[in-house]
Amino acid sequence: MIALVFSVSTYQTMASDVVNYYVIAGQAQPFQIEEQGKSHKGIVSDIIAEVFAGSDYQLNYHTYPFNRMISTLEAGGEQNWVTYGSPNWGRVQSEHLSDLPIYQVKHTLVTSTKASFHYEDLGSIKGKGLVLLLGFDYAELTPYIEQGDFSEIRVKNYQAAFSIMERLPSDTAFVEMESRVKYHLNRLGLTEQSFRLEAFSDVIADYPIHLAFSGEMKPEIRLFINQRLAEMKANGALQEIISRYI
Repeated sequence: MIALVFSVSTYQTMASDVVNYYVIAGQAQPFQIEEQGKSHKGIVSDIIAEVFAGSDYQLNYHTYPFNRMISTLEAGGEQNWVTYGSPNWGRVQSEHLSDLPIYQVKHTLVTSTKASFHYEDLGSIKGKGLVLLLGFDYAELTPYIEQGDFSEIRVKNYQAAFSIMERLPSDTAFVEMESRVKYHLNRLGLTEQSFRLEAFSDVIADYPIHLAFSGEMKPEIRLFINQRLAEMKANGALQEIISRYI
């Protein structure tokens, strides 16, 4: 009877555990795709959903603009929070990461095929305008921008980035994650025949993306997530989710 009571008590404790998943609004596709804070999908969101599918944990979604999400998490956030991050990013998105990475990020240099061009090194784009999304800074590029090797063109979204390159094909290049470029080309009905994607890893090195946790997350929840990720990698579920979007 004592053992039964203990088992029921343990189950009720686990069942009451809430995991709070933080989503970036409107900027994180294809990792996090949402519509006004609902209809959550994307690489990271699908992985999170699969991790907790069939478990006794309750998954709550919180959707914020990027800067507000970061400030919320830095202030502590909701208990047992999870989002995604990388050891390269700093701040709360790098401090407590899953054992296994979920994706390897590669950056690409995008140019219009209306103009002939082949990337060899940074000298190839000297004098061009570099199109960059607002809010995304690259320490690797900053010194060259500051010394005037490239001008900086900031845009709010991908449609604006592609439009600028179509209007100024010889004078501009767009730097961004390869996965995000391919996703938005498809979303906007554009073809890769119109835009040239070339590896930019010699400037911005490839790096892993992990799930990122609250430093106060219960150890048993963190262990559960890491075990589920290991299972999903072994049975191919991680790669299957990635293949849905890229």
